[in-house]
Amino acid sequence: MSELQTIKAYLNQLPATLLKLLDIEPPHGTIPEPVQYILELYQGIERISINLIDNFGLFEITYLKPQFMITNSEVMLLLSTKNPYTLGVLHQIIYGGFNIESNGFHLLKAINNAGKTSCFIGRKKDLDRYDGGTKSIPKDTDMSTWVESAKAINTHHLSWMHYLDFENLHKQQQRLKQRTPEDLIEKLINRTDKWILGNYKQLRPNSLMIIIGDHGRVKLDLEYSGKIAQWREASVPIAILIRK
Repeated sequence: MSELQTIKAYLNQLPATLLKLLDIEPPHGTIPEPVQYILELYQGIERISINLIDNFGLFEITYLKPQFMITNSEVMLLLSTKNPYTLGVLHQIIYGGFNIESNGFHLLKAINNAGKTSCFIGRKKDLDRYDGGTKSIPKDTDMSTWVESAKAINTHHLSWMHYLDFENLHKQQQRLKQRTPEDLIEKLINRTDKWILGNYKQLRPNSLMIIIGDHGRVKLDLEYSGKIAQWREASVPIAILIRK
């Protein structure tokens, strides 16, 4: 982690950054300006593959150290936001802020209106809320989302996969009094890390893989204690960038 360059940015800078990376001019004065350093670093990008992972942030990558992400990440954005939870993060990336289609902006629509294609894969209730009528593929589990991702990552300018199994699995295991939430988070992150490695191997050259982590649907009462608990409490959403 010591060699991984970290940059502070605002979460709502991601939409303009994604558009500029795809050579699409963002609407000036409508959404926040892009992260200029990222634009300078990643030129000539032809496609972007986004993997949004619930319950994954600065704490999890430094504490759990998922192998592929740790080994291959080039830049990590520390994303400042007033709402680091799943719906807040989706809202700010899609709309560039907390307002719904403020000044008419919608990230996926902007990509499509520029003559490029996007594909959003995830749970139906989230797609219904955020796809804006653009191409989306509803899937009920992370496994099915990952299987579908293999078809999407090289056929669209922007492919977006949302991994959020934790919520349902945690509820199931609470009823059965099985795995602790800490163990479950670790298991799912390491599993998803291997899936993302598989996607990376499939990606064509001049692709940019972005792994975004949020705090999940709701705040969790975890069993970490002492400095580790304080460390997690201070965790922020992140975006990890890996060029192929």
